[in-house]
This record gives sequence, C-alpha cells and structure tokens, in this order.
Amino acid sequence: MRNLVWIGFFLFFSLQAQKVKVACVGNSVTYGTGVEQREVNSYPYRLQELLGDDYEVMNFGYPGATLLKNGHKPYWEKPVFEASKSFMPNLVIIHLGLNDQGNNNWPDHKEEFVQDYLDFIQAYRDLPSRPKVVISKMSPSFSGHHWFEEGMRENYQEIQAKIEIVKDLAGVDVIDLHEPLYRFPEYYADDLHPAKEGAAIIANKMYRYISGDYGGIKLPLLFGENMVFQRNQPIVVHGSANALDEMIVTFNGELQQTKVSVHGEWSVQFASHKAGGPYKLIIDSKKSGAVKFNEVYVGEVWLASGQSNMDFKVRDDEQGHTILKDSLNPDVFLFSMDAKAQTSDHSFSKEELQNCNAANYFEASGWNKASGEKLANFSAVAYSYAYHLQKQLNVPVGIICNAVGGATTQSWISREAMETTHETISLLNDTHLHPLVQPWVNERKEKNMQNMRELGVKARHPFDPTMLFDAGINPIKNYPIKGVIWYQGESNAERAQLHSRLFKLLVSDWRNHWNNPDMPFNFVQLSSINRPGWGAFRDSQRKLLAIPNTGMVVSSDVGHPTDVHPKQKWVLGNRLAKTALAKNYGMNIPYSGSLFDFVNVKDDTLEVHFLFKEGLTTADGDELRDIQIAGADKVFFPAKARIRKNVLLLTSKKIKNPRYVRYGYTSYTDGNLTNKGRLPTATFSNLTN
Repeated sequence: MRNLVWIGFFLFFSLQAQKVKVACVGNSVTYGTGVEQREVNSYPYRLQELLGDDYEVMNFGYPGATLLKNGHKPYWEKPVFEASKSFMPNLVIIHLGLNDQGNNNWPDHKEEFVQDYLDFIQAYRDLPSRPKVVISKMSPSFSGHHWFEEGMRENYQEIQAKIEIVKDLAGVDVIDLHEPLYRFPEYYADDLHPAKEGAAIIANKMYRYISGDYGGIKLPLLFGENMVFQRNQPIVVHGSANALDEMIVTFNGELQQTKVSVHGEWSVQFASHKAGGPYKLIIDSKKSGAVKFNEVYVGEVWLASGQSNMDFKVRDDEQGHTILKDSLNPDVFLFSMDAKAQTSDHSFSKEELQNCNAANYFEASGWNKASGEKLANFSAVAYSYAYHLQKQLNVPVGIICNAVGGATTQSWISREAMETTHETISLLNDTHLHPLVQPWVNERKEKNMQNMRELGVKARHPFDPTMLFDAGINPIKNYPIKGVIWYQGESNAERAQLHSRLFKLLVSDWRNHWNNPDMPFNFVQLSSINRPGWGAFRDSQRKLLAIPNTGMVVSSDVGHPTDVHPKQKWVLGNRLAKTALAKNYGMNIPYSGSLFDFVNVKDDTLEVHFLFKEGLTTADGDELRDIQIAGADKVFFPAKARIRKNVLLLTSKKIKNPRYVRYGYTSYTDGNLTNKGRLPTATFSNLTN
C-alpha cells in the first residue's frame, strides 16, 4: 500500500487489510459533465485507476449543485448527499462552489457561504467512519462563459478567497484545482467543464496528494549546472519532493533544512550574495537521494524575449563568424528555451501539435557556457547584450532566451491579465480570424493547425493569446531576474493603437508575476522595411517610454528594405547593454539618441527640442533626411532643416503656419539625425492621433 499523507489512516487500514474509501463530492466537474465516456474518464474513475486495489473511490458528483443551502440547487437536498455519507468514507474530497458563483446565488447569499461550508464539512466529520475531509480550490471558469463579464469573474474570485477562510477555520487541507487547469484551456469541453484530458489532470493531482508520491526531488526549469542566481537578492532554492520528506540544502557551505508539505512543496532561503562563484549547491533528502551542482554562480540574470528578431541566431549575424571566433566570454551563461513547433508556413505534424500546449512547447537547453554550437544557435541580440553587460560589470551574467518566430504580443500576456478588459477577452476567446489580428497571423495559424481535428489532437497555437505566457513565462516566473530585454512588434505592427495597449498590459503583467513593480523592461524599436505603417508604429513605440523604468533602442538605421530580419544584431545588443548600464546600473555613459521633447512655433518656423540633444547633427554630414512638417490640416511636406544650439529649425515654402512635425516616418527610412554619442534619433512626431 502507498504511503498516505494522513499516516494514521494508512497504519489502521493496512493492519486491517481494508480498502480505503474515498468519496469524491462535488458538482458537474466531479460528475464528469463534458467528459467523453464519463463512466471511465471522469476524474474519480481515473483516480481509482491510479490508486489501485487498496482503495475504493466513488463518484458523488451532482451537476448544478451548490454548496449554499439557499442556492438554486443545494447539494444538501440531493439524494447523492445521503449516499455519500452512507458510503462511510475514510477520505472526503469536496469540490463545490462553481455553481454558487452565478448571480442567481452569490449576490444574495455570499455571507452564508463560509458557515454553510463549515457545516458541510462537519456533516462528514460526524460520521462514524471519522473521515479526513479535504476541500478544493475551484477549477477555472473561463472568460468565454456568457456570464463571465456579468459578475461571474468577481464572484469566482470572492468564492476562492472564502475557500481559504474555510480552510483556516476548519483546519483542512486545500487542493488547488485552479492552477493546473488554468494553463490548459484546450483541455476543456466548454468554459466550465474539463474534458477527459482535464479530468486526468485533476485525478493526477488528487493521486499525488493522497499517496504523497510526487516523484521524488524535482527542481524548477532554470535550476541546473552553471545556473546563475541574481545577486543582491535572497537566494531561494525550492522544488517538489515526496510529501513529508526532509530536505537538506547546502549552498556555498551553508546548510538549510525543511520538511516537504503535504502538497509536495518545499523551499529554503539563503541570504543574498554578492557576485561570485563557482559555488556548490547540494539538494539532499532523507528518502529520495541527492541532486548536486558543482558550478553555480551569482551575478546578473536577464530574460530576452519576443519574436524572430530576438530569436535570430549568432551564426546568422552579419558578424557571426567573427563573434564565434573572437567574442567569446567564459563569464556569460546561456539558457535557451526552443520552440518544438516552428511557426513556418507548413501544416503541423501530429508530434508538433502534441507539443502545442503549456507543458511541452519549449525544450530547455540547460545552462551552458557561451561557446561552440550552443552559442552559434543562441540569440544574437541576447548574447551581444550579455557580452557587453559582462564586460562592463565584470560579474557572471546569465541570459535566458525564449523568443518565438511570429509571436504576437498577446500570446505573451497571462490569462489573468487578458481576462480583465472586454477588448482582451474578445481577443482571448474569438481566435478565429479576429479582425484585430493581422491577416498573415490568422492565415499562418490556420495553415499550421489545419490537420488538428483530423489527427485528433487538442492544441493551442503559439500565436494565440496567453499560450506563450503559459508555456514560457509561467514556468520561470519564480526565478529572480534583474530585468527583461524585448524585441517584438512585427506581428502587431498593423494595429499600432492596440499594440500600445497590449504592450502596457504585458509590462505590468510580467512585473506582477515577478512581484517586482519596478523591474526594468528595455525594448527595441522596430527597424526599417518597406511595409505600410511602420513609421507610425515606431512612433507609437517611442511613446511607450512613458511607462516607468523602460528603455528603448533604435534599430531603424540597421534595417533592410525587404528583409524583416536584418542581420546587424550585434550593434543592437550593444545598444541595449548601454541602456541598461545607464538606466539600471547608474553608469554615466551615452545610451540614447536624441529623443523628441517638444515643439515651439515661431512665425513660419518650427523649433523642435530634444532630450539627449548634445552634439545634435547628421550622421553623415549631409542635409537632414526624412523630415516633414504640416499645418493645421496635417498635410505634410518635406522641410528644410537647420540645427542651431542643438535645436532643430524647420521651414517649408509650402506652409506658412506650421504646427506638426514628423521624422523617420517613411517605413524604410534613411533618416540621419544623431547626437554626440553617435546614436540614431528615434522616429517621432507631435501628432496626437
């Protein structure tokens, strides 16, 4: 018989050779509504299979049932309630509350919920079998439900909070069914009911809790040989292990001990360290053996993310051969998360579709020193950034890259954030040819996924909202990092205003998940290419600098008229490093080209003032190019430009009363304005819409 967390029951029933009776009490999710062949695929049935013959698991789910006594369909009044008690269970697992969230129940009876739940628990505790009672955090209610924006979202959150209160008052364990399912909406039959794949996730979580078998020591994705901890922050070592095991963790000669919780979780904390290493990290347990890492470092850790221009490899850089020969750095450590299904123009195979979910989409490389094939296949921008950062800071630098070709901004935002506004809820749930999504993105998704139904695979496309957050950010969000470098926007460039809203949401979302409201977020303004609207999009990106603690580097001067993947990536990584060194590490170095500040109108002349204006000039000594002005009618004409005392003076014979200016607005711009630091000026205008 397996080792039960509730050890007293284990000893009693093993001695008596009796089966442990498990009563699964709940609503339609427990019953198996929406589960194909629920008689063999509902979670209680799957739990029985996992636990084996030493257990007897019974399904006491009732569709539509409420926990509230005054709800529209109280579980209390149903025959299944009496049947569950007559079963004389030894363990009761309760999953109720989903039907209580409806506006026909919650608003009028919410204050009764906690006491009703306590009474419900006591009804089982009073049985002669004296069962252990466990309650569950509710499985997700997704935003596609037609009541979601009519109170269900808020009601759901309130019920989850009250379940925590019940846990404390009743002294029961709580099994969280929200988180394992929230990242897998494709495993739902509808917006309320898990399908058989979702039922299997529930069963597996229940099995681990009951058996205490969590598979021995398992560590987070980013733990491994050559890992880098963020300096000057507490060093937290955590993971999972079999319930109630005892963990002994040694880092740099210091020892910490803890006991694994009944949910298989453990964590220890060491004091913050200055940069250094290599150090030894030993994670030992009394029952599961030890995991040892001989080389662990403390330094600076950054995340590089976005789409294909961030994913662009060192080997393909214009200077790739030279970089791989002459720009190696033994104090830079690379961690790559590579997509298992590349979003090129093809139909996904069955294997690719099976990898299109939160658990399987990325393949992790582990931490590697920056050399050889690992470096050649790493992000050129990310490595250039880490290389130049390390040279200036002289500490170990760890750089994580999880960029995906073609990725949309919304695919990197969490469901928690996307479910907060009507616009993003629409994007989240209406993913078929949505008019706010660029046509090529819709077309590529359709091509990639066209055989999904025929192959019988449930999957989500990497471009879909929340998919890359679930697969690529959620698994690493508990690993402290210094900040983010970001190169993305090509897949949102035709929807500039929407992108601006999504980008602000993304930055806020990631800062929330890392629990760091000031986390640096530095990004690349898109390059030049002959695609409509890219000038206006670049200007919209410049305005995003209003987000606190962000930085932007310009790439328009190293663009290409037809290639969306220009090859001069080393220079962009260097510019990003300068931005971080100045803004995030306090170094007094030039890091930005001139940035538009404000305009004065003097007769027929526009005076354009800048930040970072010292040494305002043109990069090649020629006249200023790609500069236009307009009157109140916003009809633009090329302007004649003069520079006087770092102020740009603009006139045009065709405009007597100028009001507006724009620079670098040609999609493939040859704008040549620069400053003393020889850094290019960002595309700008003073247009408000």
